[in-house]
Amino acid sequence: MLSAAWVYETLMTLLGGKRKRQILVNEYIRPEKGMKILDCGCGPAEIVSFLPGVEYLGIDLSPAYIDQARAQFGEYGEFQVQSAAEIAVSGRKFDLVMALGLLHHLNDEQANALLATAYSALIPGGRLLTFDGVFVEKQSLLARFFLKRDRGQNVRWQKEYEKLATGVFGSDNVISDIRTDMTRIPYTHILLQCRKC
Repeated sequence: MLSAAWVYETLMTLLGGKRKRQILVNEYIRPEKGMKILDCGCGPAEIVSFLPGVEYLGIDLSPAYIDQARAQFGEYGEFQVQSAAEIAVSGRKFDLVMALGLLHHLNDEQANALLATAYSALIPGGRLLTFDGVFVEKQSLLARFFLKRDRGQNVRWQKEYEKLATGVFGSDNVISDIRTDMTRIPYTHILLQCRKC
């Protein structure tokens, strides 16, 4: 059911999607006018409405999500049905690459490929931002319950996400942040900020 863009967005709204996006934008993305942003796995791209003045490219493998994004936000960004690997081949460069809610859908090999692609698509000093569900010690039982039932089959422990990121960006260039306040249900998220030197 979540492959239908309107079903996905309705669920995200019920879970507090607007507040989550506002936190992501204000505390992590910190957009500036003219900033070039690549959003991998953009879905219906609801975050675009929080990013005025940026040059936004959203990519997703779902034609339904891209059609919805174009219909709703076509004047604010560019939307393409394609993989991140195709962007790498194009040679386009970005200030920020986002993979919001994507890594926990990828196995380690796929995640490593995405991280390497993000690295190559960034300008020197550019950042990758990821946002995913995460297992942590002393987590609430209800949060753990929801995480185990996530449709992404590769929800990882904090150290596992960090290992993937530092393997590409280096240990001095990765900051991880654990948040439990991003949704209306008990859930634990990890945000990775990875800088290209």
